[in-house]
Amino acid sequence: MKSSAAVIDLPPAETLRPDQAIGELAKLAWDEVIGIGVTAAGDFEVINSAMTAERALWLIEWAKRWAMGLESDE
Repeated sequence: MKSSAAVIDLPPAETLRPDQAIGELAKLAWDEVIGIGVTAAGDFEVINSAMTAERALWLIEWAKRWAMGLESDE
């Protein structure tokens, strides 16, 4: 099955190393946060603040819509 979804680079994908991205994250006053990544060992990891799985999925969907340019004024 061929996918017709557009692939869009996330801004600063090629400008920040993981340690720099973590430093930028530390500058904000977060209410909720979820981190998703791949470790140096190649393991998939998810780290999140206290939230339900439903809320985490909602945040991921919101990020997906932003990355694809689909966010709206809803």
